[in-house]
Amino acid sequence: MLKKIGYVLDKKQKMQLVFLLIIIFIGAFVELLGVSLILPIVNIVMDPVVIDTTWYLSMIRDIFHLQNAEQMLVFMAFLLIFVYIFKNLYITFMYNQQYHFTYDNQRTLAVKLMDCYMHQRYQFHVSKNVAELQRNVTNDVNGFYTVVLNALQFLAEISVCVLLAVYLMMQDVMTTLMIAVLIIVFVLFFAKFFKKVLGRKGEESRDLNALVTKWILQSFSGIKEIKVINAEQFFISNYDKYYKKSADIKRQQSILTFIPRPIMETVCITGLLLTVALRLLIGEGDIKEFIPILTVFAMAAFRMLPSFNRITGYLGTIMFNLPSIHAVYDDLIEIEELMKEKEQEENDTTEITLSDAIRMEKVSFQYPENGKWILDKVDLEIPHNTSVAFIGASGAGKTTAADVILGLLEPQSGKVTIDGIDIKKHMQAWHRCIGYIPQSIYLMDDTIRANIAFGIAIDQINEGLMRKVLKEAQLDTFVDSLKEGLDTVIGDRGVKLSGGQRQRIGIARALYRNPKVLILDEATSALDNETEKEVMEAIDGLHGTRTLIVIAHRLSTIKKCDKIYEIGNGKVVERNKAEVIGE
Repeated sequence: MLKKIGYVLDKKQKMQLVFLLIIIFIGAFVELLGVSLILPIVNIVMDPVVIDTTWYLSMIRDIFHLQNAEQMLVFMAFLLIFVYIFKNLYITFMYNQQYHFTYDNQRTLAVKLMDCYMHQRYQFHVSKNVAELQRNVTNDVNGFYTVVLNALQFLAEISVCVLLAVYLMMQDVMTTLMIAVLIIVFVLFFAKFFKKVLGRKGEESRDLNALVTKWILQSFSGIKEIKVINAEQFFISNYDKYYKKSADIKRQQSILTFIPRPIMETVCITGLLLTVALRLLIGEGDIKEFIPILTVFAMAAFRMLPSFNRITGYLGTIMFNLPSIHAVYDDLIEIEELMKEKEQEENDTTEITLSDAIRMEKVSFQYPENGKWILDKVDLEIPHNTSVAFIGASGAGKTTAADVILGLLEPQSGKVTIDGIDIKKHMQAWHRCIGYIPQSIYLMDDTIRANIAFGIAIDQINEGLMRKVLKEAQLDTFVDSLKEGLDTVIGDRGVKLSGGQRQRIGIARALYRNPKVLILDEATSALDNETEKEVMEAIDGLHGTRTLIVIAHRLSTIKKCDKIYEIGNGKVVERNKAEVIGE
């Protein structure tokens, strides 16, 4: 566990951790001071002569010119008050530093994981469930730093208990050893017995968290269809089913973590009283001699029992959240190479101009879970500023071919080049050249302006360019008719817009970056004929101004394309345009 935590934390965070450990150990000494000052007060009450026979009491009396035991008791009382005020202020500061470290770095780790996932290859996201990624970024990161925080608090409590045990041993070796042995045996038994149980429960909790999140996402993402077919109860029932299981696991974790606390308390008190009773029975000392020691042990127990309870709680929480440590570590290990590639890409200053052609050279691609070649040694050339159409049956590989050209999917063999430059080596430069319009446009619950600029800060939006692309996408008349214009909020996934309006925003978004290549992946297939005709008018105006790759089922959308390629059985074959569209 420590090795994995050490891997996840960077050098600065490790230095912060060392600083925290120093603060924790100082806090343990402060706690010890608060308990140890009780003994001299009790001793003075029992026998004032102790002032003369105890060196530090004599020194205090002489320095502050105290005349009698009463003045000494008053002085010691005020000293104890000051120590407790200072102690609690310091402990508050110590915990504040722990929380500051934990929650600041929890945010850092969450952003780091988010950054890593966002920069993963597209194929990674195809194979992953969104609910799992959301769980990793939220629950696992929270679990990771829950372990770190509990480990720090565990060390703080252990430090206090060890120092108090050493102090108590200096007062009474036998009683301290008896109680210490009982506590150590109990803690070792607890750690061994509960480790596997809590670890297994933690793993089950991770899986259930992902399922709960999945049903939330599925319920609200498909709310329109759900309401049309009255399927609300189906989704509510599934959400309730997995939430109930998750709640049961957390209840079990809570009770397993709680059970050791009363047992620990019973062990400590029983051990202390039995030891005292046994020593009195065998005639070792008298009751009067035991009073100061019992007082000190009572005060120590008053301080240590809550610590023992917290220690078992911290151990239980650490064991339950260990799967999150393993998950975060495994994810960061897995994407280490990706981060190196990302760093190289960010330092790449190559500019792709596309003055010649896009070429697929002996490209072969298949999905890992499917042994069939979607593309099999495909050669294809798309000259600059020409428009080509990809046609074929559903599942034939049209979108896959486009995704390979986009650089979203990496072929098993062959390469895609732009003017002879391999896009694999200059992916960011290539993506700056591309505009992409999918069949279903992803729209944020934000303004039209923010959805067109998509990914660009509001203060960096070029308003002149914004008006230009609105006109090119034939969206300007609609926007001007709105009371809020470009600042109109369109709702989640553009729910307040029609299908045609959403597609036009997708076109405007693609054009805003002034791409050299525009890829339309069945961009009008979900529209009715009239709306498709209106959207196609916007697209037809782009022919000859840039390189267009159009994926389509309907032949009406490819009439203006220069070339038509049919994709199927792993091959890409050029078809006669007149024969395809019946001209």
